[in-house]
Amino acid sequence: MMFGFKVRQVACGILAAMAISAVNSFAVTSQFRGVNWADKRDNFVSDVLVLSGLSLSDNYQSASVVAERVIGQFQELFGTNSVRMPVNEPTVLKAFDMYSGALDVALKHGRLVMGYWGPAQPSGPKNMDDWWKMWAKIVEKYGDHPNAYFEIFNEPHMYSKDELRNLYATWLEKFPNVPRDHILLDGSGLAWNVPDIADDPRFEGCLFAVHEYTFWNMSITTEQGWKNSFKGKVGKYIDRTVCTEWGGAMSPGDKAGVHYDYMDYNSTPTNYFMAYIRGMSDQLREWEMGSFYWPGLRDGDWYSMTKRSGEGANIKLEIVNQSGVDRMKMAWADTVETTPLVREAYSGEPAAIPGKIEAENYDKGGNRFSFYDKDAANKGETYREDAVDVVTLDGATCGGDACKGYAIGYTEAGEWLEYSVKVAADGKYGVRANVATASETSKIQLLVDGKVLLDTITFEKVDTTWNVYKEVDIGAVDLTAGEHILRLAIAGSYVNVDWLKFCEGEACEAPTGIREVMPASVTKTSVPRLRKQGGQLFVEKNGVRFDLTGHRIK
Repeated sequence: MMFGFKVRQVACGILAAMAISAVNSFAVTSQFRGVNWADKRDNFVSDVLVLSGLSLSDNYQSASVVAERVIGQFQELFGTNSVRMPVNEPTVLKAFDMYSGALDVALKHGRLVMGYWGPAQPSGPKNMDDWWKMWAKIVEKYGDHPNAYFEIFNEPHMYSKDELRNLYATWLEKFPNVPRDHILLDGSGLAWNVPDIADDPRFEGCLFAVHEYTFWNMSITTEQGWKNSFKGKVGKYIDRTVCTEWGGAMSPGDKAGVHYDYMDYNSTPTNYFMAYIRGMSDQLREWEMGSFYWPGLRDGDWYSMTKRSGEGANIKLEIVNQSGVDRMKMAWADTVETTPLVREAYSGEPAAIPGKIEAENYDKGGNRFSFYDKDAANKGETYREDAVDVVTLDGATCGGDACKGYAIGYTEAGEWLEYSVKVAADGKYGVRANVATASETSKIQLLVDGKVLLDTITFEKVDTTWNVYKEVDIGAVDLTAGEHILRLAIAGSYVNVDWLKFCEGEACEAPTGIREVMPASVTKTSVPRLRKQGGQLFVEKNGVRFDLTGHRIK
């Protein structure tokens, strides 16, 4: 989370330098253990996509049933936690009600990569207006879903390096609230050249996608040869790259006039297919790079890991080649933690309403689960060991009991934090926030159990620093007794939030006004003497009065 532009620029510069220097680092993409689910015709079609098992007569419910069978069996047979599915303009603009039934099931089962496939033509999308409308509709529905990932353009071979970079940059500008670590940018060509794209500083924080297949170079006949080929396509960006397609023959078939029977990929290679499957799976495992095998299911494709029988709720998938499954699972390195995240109130018990909720005491759980922070780096204090930026009220560096208090800082629009709360009784509650901002863009929104409580609250600039906190009454809300999840959403960047207070009745007691935390350098020992006026003790420095808790008196 951010509260200052200069700080953000410095942080981005540091991160960029780290990314450039990460030549030998290991991947952080092992969260993807996936397969592709594809259209029998391949996904390069000019009309509505029909994934194997689906039909044009499906509706939301029937598509959901098919997806439940297919993706559920991917998990049962392979242990997947991710699936990659295609999108295109006709599917999203004309048949989204049906297709979203399958997408929603995929999201329920784990991570979903939605990748754009255009028609098989050299000039890219037929209509760029439709292309943007497609992505706008997808982002509107799924942009903030924790399991949704967006692969902007599959195998963008029709664009030059500069054209592709500019297309990606425009997409990022149009959809700034999509988390960058949920965006995948294919390398240039047929997703061949990741360095062509990855060294552009505009793509800081994004992931990259690479593809590798035997039919691009059938002359490579050794495992090491395939590993070298793959390394050339990824370069030094292994830590941010996902292999969204790799695959080879699983059923018998013919290639370049040669017939191939079932191959045992657990044996010493005797042809380029075997060398490829073994070399690729070894390299993916060595890098701990996330990957999606092509395909988990595509009717009629001899690369398909499964063969489908039945329709609808009776669909059954059968493994075609167990040795291929073995190598695919070996590539995943079994490093992904699949234990479901668990929410827990910070103190062990839900926060009481009426009462005060300290902003820094959001629920335990994890990023995009109990909170969402766009930047994984923690720029604040070590009060919490996660991505949320917790700052001290006086801006000083401190630890433990030495701090005067904490607040949430470095906030950016789109971020949020959640709190388990327990409401004592049905009724109306006044809400007050203690905030600091030196920006004109600061806004928050409150939600309970996903329902918006109040219109977006805009805060006026409090001071030129983020060390001056102002208590602001933001309205009254109706709450029902019992346990709920309160969400504090950042609707406008650069607001520090110290606490939220819920009071019985439509309003809280009279606010105490603006209080500025006294800088750490101003202490009772550094001030000549204490002063007293109207029965109140205070210290004074440079004409400014502070109470004995260190807060400025105004």
